[in-house]
Amino acid sequence: MGIQGLLQFIKDASEPISVKKYRGQTVAVDTYCWLHKGAFSCAEKLAKGEPTDQYVSYCMKFVDMLRSFGVKPILVFDGRNLPSKKEVEKSRRERRQANLQKGKQLLREGKISEARECFTRSVNITPSMAHDVIKTARMRGVDCVVAPYEADAQLAFLNKSGIAQAVITEDSDLLAFGCKKVILKMDKQGNGLEIDQCHLGRCKSLGNIFTEEKFRYMCILSGCDYLPSLYGIGLGKACKLLRMANNPDILKVIKKIGQYLKMDITVPDEYIEGFTKANNTFLYQLVFDPLKRKVVPLNPYPDHIDPASLSYAGTNVGDEKGLEMALGNMDINTMQRIDDFNPDAPYTQPSKAARSSSWNDRCDKNSQLQISIWCKNYEPGSTQPKSPTTPKRPPPTRGKEKIISVQSLKMPQRESQVKRPREGKQVSGLSRKQPCGQGKGGKIETSAPARPSGLRKKASGKKSTVNNENSPGLQATISGLWGAFSFKKDNPKLSACKKGEPMSPVRENVMTELTEAEQEILIIAE
Repeated sequence: MGIQGLLQFIKDASEPISVKKYRGQTVAVDTYCWLHKGAFSCAEKLAKGEPTDQYVSYCMKFVDMLRSFGVKPILVFDGRNLPSKKEVEKSRRERRQANLQKGKQLLREGKISEARECFTRSVNITPSMAHDVIKTARMRGVDCVVAPYEADAQLAFLNKSGIAQAVITEDSDLLAFGCKKVILKMDKQGNGLEIDQCHLGRCKSLGNIFTEEKFRYMCILSGCDYLPSLYGIGLGKACKLLRMANNPDILKVIKKIGQYLKMDITVPDEYIEGFTKANNTFLYQLVFDPLKRKVVPLNPYPDHIDPASLSYAGTNVGDEKGLEMALGNMDINTMQRIDDFNPDAPYTQPSKAARSSSWNDRCDKNSQLQISIWCKNYEPGSTQPKSPTTPKRPPPTRGKEKIISVQSLKMPQRESQVKRPREGKQVSGLSRKQPCGQGKGGKIETSAPARPSGLRKKASGKKSTVNNENSPGLQATISGLWGAFSFKKDNPKLSACKKGEPMSPVRENVMTELTEAEQEILIIAE
């Protein structure tokens, strides 16, 4: 299954991601990969024919996980067997049958562990098992598509047409079909490896001359489900051949593969014919377009190709039958109707009482996840994953000039350490004569903590020229404080001063001890 060794060959193009990256977007799922893993847990019951639905529960756990992250899943299932893979399917069927018979024999011998391994390898996913998953998914409002033939081509179509922004699978064949983004090895927590087609240039083994077309040629030459490789040719030799050859005609290059690689290889005509069929199968396999509701090729037919000549890439059964198959209403083997699901009928959400409380309940609030691809007004989403929203930052101003008006700036100022002027509370006739400390006998000195009175008389012949009026730890004399003020008689008769904000702590203490008459006498005397 897939291209042998391809994932290791292009490991430089892969990077670990969480499926949360696709929140609010759509991913297409290769559901048969989940079905195979889910069937392993109940392989013994399936081999014995006992009823079980463990594989359904396994698939629904992944569906619930995706929806809990806000990701809309589209479950894609395999359809009819492709004529190009007739021999491959025959050999796989024979292997499964041989493992089943061997397991039964080991079970009869009492070798239970060995028998269980054989039963696991003999698991065959039947259309009825796939239909059980489809019915359960429908009840949860999850879209399902049954491909006309291979799910790989259908997944690639959904991705390339923009209906799904990524594909979840375990099959490396998806890259050869031209898928843009593939998520591999995803676990139950949503962690996996993403391979972006744009990142294939990181692979040193491929070089920068590789195109989608050459990548497909390399996969076919190294051996795929549609054509086995020539003896001694793997990914390395196929890659080397395509890097050396400049001839755009790939068939001529293949005929001279021995000369390019200096190997003794004879290319039979059957291989050339098989290469052409394999290439056309990768390009023009039939898929179903859920928006147009038509059976179409994966890529449009070129003018020089007759669709009737590509029967090995699928036979068109018509749009009506193709729609019924895609909806899961028709058995892919017998082509008999087995269900009557109508996507145009109004969808009724099951009551929560009939459902278990799970992640699903949280997802129902997101209407975007509930829009079905079968709705006539459905529009494909963006092809670019949404990156986590980050707050907008102003553009950098480095290297830019801008004239700023200084007048409009109001710079914060520190509080001045000098006494602020009193506005509206000055006593009439009161004015500052000179700085405190410059009055007669008004020397101010630093001293120890003040006495209880706060006054200290000390004569000095020197006058201080420093304004220490508000300096902490300095004590002023009464005469020095009074000498700093002078009074002017603006009116013939001075009225008593109204008590306002104290001029100084010393004067306030003195005035509070005097009567009103004594205060007037003291002011006049000064």
